[in-house]
Amino acid sequence: MKADLSLPIVEPVARDHGRHQAGLALMLASGFASLGYQMVWTQQCATWLGHESAAVLAVVAAFFGGLALGALVLGPRIERSVRPVHWYVACELLIGLWGLALMALMAPFSAGVLAVTGVQPSPVWQWRVAFTGTFLLLLPATAAMGATLPAMERVTVGWLAERRSIAGHYASNTFGAVVGVLGVTFWLIPAWGLARTAAVCVAFNLLCALAALLVLPSRTVVPSQAMPCGAHLRCVTT
Repeated sequence: MKADLSLPIVEPVARDHGRHQAGLALMLASGFASLGYQMVWTQQCATWLGHESAAVLAVVAAFFGGLALGALVLGPRIERSVRPVHWYVACELLIGLWGLALMALMAPFSAGVLAVTGVQPSPVWQWRVAFTGTFLLLLPATAAMGATLPAMERVTVGWLAERRSIAGHYASNTFGAVVGVLGVTFWLIPAWGLARTAAVCVAFNLLCALAALLVLPSRTVVPSQAMPCGAHLRCVTT
């Protein structure tokens, strides 16, 4: 009599599908927090950059520069790791803790930048200090933001291999960012102010870190060891 092998296969597939959905939710929440920070930090930086248009340019440049640097430097290490979920958790914790630290650091940093800039700086010197200072101030958080997507994509190795794609996580993260921009700009900041809005974003990052530890697997095979699509089915049926 041939044994029924359907249940052992269906159960892991259902479990991995649930984890995949949890990963999408985490990326959405992380995107919300990231762009929420950007809106808050732009308004805070405007107080020492002189006007909001300069703050927008400086913060956007710092964000994209930090995202690129984080993905470039940390991406290869994450790809080789057998515990990428720990990388994801560490990134979310760093973002949240640095966002919390900036609540206290922003005012003294602003005073220091104004002192370095001087009373009547040349345009070149003023913009150099503005862009460099903003980039360095936000770098710990923005670099970690740039590594969250590679980490989450790496976590999904081995899940539903035929559907593995970074597109879903990228789309979820981007949608969360759009919701974050609109929600923070038109609701949270007017209702709660900058400090409380930043605290909400911090809470999102810390909850993402906790949820990832509870839901996502602690170990993942490295890409070179991952079985090709359908290999697990052939092992069961042969």
